[in-house]
Amino acid sequence: MHAQVIDEYRLISIKQLVKAVREGKDNSERFCFIIGAGASVSSGIPAGVTLECDWMREMEEWPGLGEIRGIAERLRERKRLEHDFEEIEAAWEETKKSGEPLPSKYYFDIYKLRFFPNHRNGYYYLEKVMADKKPGFGYHPLALMLTEGSGNNLVITTNFDSLVEDALFLYTDSKPLVINHELLADYAGDSNIKRPIIAKVHRGIFFDPLNQPEDTNELKGRWRDVLVSVFQSYTPIVIGYGGGDNSLMNLLEEDNVRMKNGLYWCYMEKYGLPDQKIQKLVQEKKGYFVRTAGFDATMLALGNALFPEKIGIHEAEEYLNNRTSMHITNYEKEYKRLTGGEGEDHAANSDGPSNESEDEFRKDIEKITERGTVSEQERQKMDQMTAWDYWRRGMRHYELEQYEKAVESFSCAIEKQANVAQFYSERGISYYALRQYEKSIAENDRAIELNPEFEVAYNNRGYAYAKMGEYRKAIADFNKAIALKREYDTAYHGRGYTYDRLGEWKEALQDYNRAIDINPKYAAAYRDRARLYARLSYTYDAMEDLNSAIALYPENAASYTDRGSVYMTLGNYKHAIADFNKAVALKPGAPKPYEERAKAYRLLGDEEAAKADEARAQSLREA
Repeated sequence: MHAQVIDEYRLISIKQLVKAVREGKDNSERFCFIIGAGASVSSGIPAGVTLECDWMREMEEWPGLGEIRGIAERLRERKRLEHDFEEIEAAWEETKKSGEPLPSKYYFDIYKLRFFPNHRNGYYYLEKVMADKKPGFGYHPLALMLTEGSGNNLVITTNFDSLVEDALFLYTDSKPLVINHELLADYAGDSNIKRPIIAKVHRGIFFDPLNQPEDTNELKGRWRDVLVSVFQSYTPIVIGYGGGDNSLMNLLEEDNVRMKNGLYWCYMEKYGLPDQKIQKLVQEKKGYFVRTAGFDATMLALGNALFPEKIGIHEAEEYLNNRTSMHITNYEKEYKRLTGGEGEDHAANSDGPSNESEDEFRKDIEKITERGTVSEQERQKMDQMTAWDYWRRGMRHYELEQYEKAVESFSCAIEKQANVAQFYSERGISYYALRQYEKSIAENDRAIELNPEFEVAYNNRGYAYAKMGEYRKAIADFNKAIALKREYDTAYHGRGYTYDRLGEWKEALQDYNRAIDINPKYAAAYRDRARLYARLSYTYDAMEDLNSAIALYPENAASYTDRGSVYMTLGNYKHAIADFNKAVALKPGAPKPYEERAKAYRLLGDEEAAKADEARAQSLREA
């Protein structure tokens, strides 16, 4: 604990900081953030005081502080260290006794000694420390502060990490200007730049960062002049910065560095006030110390006051899931386009399997999922599958009309990765194929929650609503899908089908026509337009459309049944029976071909065959 020399009234709570920021924004006051290593701790990057202790412990173990002492003396003689090593050793002994951290002012000296004689190893050490680290919670509200448009778009940091820019990429659509080198310093003072600016006064980790005493004694290049100007326009909020360097800290202490509205220096209350040097700085700059529980808690308080509708768990999850789902969907579309794939969305009323080879998949399915037992080796293989492996397997099951297995595979994908809208939508399609329309709707509801711009989910939910007789809801969903994707053939087809059920045949015909214009190979659209033509007594138009549907997809039993019925209208009962026979061969469990064939047999005088077909149809309907 450091003795208090600052006036008591300059110690304020986080609530008072939040009030000052909120009211300041309303009055066009601009804030900037000075971020130090303490802000990175919750993201898994050790603070400078932690690294100091780690490095002292490592040197103590090998090569030993005696040898380090000799090196320190020679470096100190050449003014390559800021402090006598005896002073550092004494502080280290006190730290080991008390558990208090080493003063941050020793950081650069300890770094130089730890990585002597090859300081490139120090850079590699820091790279490993920062590798794969993700922004902690506090960086979300910070990213929103930098982008919400009131001019609070500047971060000044002594850190080398990329957490601020990573948070901006993750939580916003804004692309930051990252100033990794002093040669670009002037951009930090350009008031015309509206996007977030991240000013790294000690450079970025990949730009030969400044981490030695001789490099951090003063600001490099134009940083000093730029920051003097910045502090006349912005009110600094200091978080996680201990003032251990002599560059930024020396600038803040200069008499001619004026801050129009003072500054707010956040400190962790459990560690007590910063040292007297920092207290004196805050007092002279007419600033305030803010009692906090750390970086994340500070940013949470600001976020709750300024962006309560964006930082909640559900809101953040929804935003991130939507972004991820859109990226995945766009990637899939581009991949299919570039590799010559169909590039179409899987939708309800699919016209059968794609033409891609299924041999490898069939072997895998036969080996792993068709048997009643699974070997341990196969179980391990399944355990190693990713969410997208299960998704691909689910799509193959669907294409093979193994809908229950498709549901199982999509469920496994969701267990592995529960935030992908596409997985729920595909499971919804499978439920649709199983005629479990309520489940299909629920799955697409979830997909839309994850990604409100996912046109496929609206389209597929529309089909399910139509099957349940919820025609107006279906039309609303198809309208939304078409608004999101203008050339959406399956949505026009689905809306046409729904208008058809409502008896709004003009609108239905327009939508069927539009679906076929977009996709001249859309067999289901020809088939449903043919049914409408038949109801309107446009018999030859119906026949022409059914011929097209059968030519495009000759394995669909319904098209043969429908063409057989048209032949019946034309009095051509033998041709009708031939088509009904084909439908029965393709789908022997469907009752309608038997019912229609019974009518044809009766008209031809074959009462026995007619009764046999009627009995078969009845048994199928009762099954």
